[in-house]
Amino acid sequence: MNSGLWATFFLDKEMLAVRVEDVQEVLMQQPLTPVPLAPDHIVGLLNLRGQIMPAIDLRRRLHFAPRPQGQDCSLLVLRTEDALMSLVVDEIGDVLTLPESEWKPVPDTLAPAHARFVMGICPIAKHVVLGLRVEALSDDEHMETDK
Repeated sequence: MNSGLWATFFLDKEMLAVRVEDVQEVLMQQPLTPVPLAPDHIVGLLNLRGQIMPAIDLRRRLHFAPRPQGQDCSLLVLRTEDALMSLVVDEIGDVLTLPESEWKPVPDTLAPAHARFVMGICPIAKHVVLGLRVEALSDDEHMETDK
C-alpha cells in the first residue's frame, strides 16, 4: 500500500521521486567495483555489508547530460521484488507527502525513452516531481531502444 510518502532527489535541476517503501537507505558516495561489458548505465557493483547490487547511474539511464567532473553524488539503495539496486543521483532531497490524488499522467511531450521510466508527475510549489517506476530502471530488455 502506498503511504503517499515519496523520497525525492535531484538530477541536474530536475526533482525525481521514488516511494519511501522502496528505499532501504541513503549513502554518500561509495567505492564501486567496475563491471566489464555491463550496459553503460551500470557504473559498478556496490558491496553493502556483504550484499552485492548494481549501481545505476541515473543520469546515464535517463539520458541526462553527464555529471560534471568532480561533482559529488549520493546513492539511493532501493528494494525491488527481486533484488536490491543502488541509484547514483546528484543530490538527495526531502521526504514529501504527495497524495495519489495529486499525481497526473505522464504528458505526451515526454520522450518515449524517458516516459517508460516515469509513472506520473506531481506539480508542487517550485518543481514538477517525476515519479519513477523502480522496476523499469533495471529492465535491460529495451536497451537498444534506449540509445
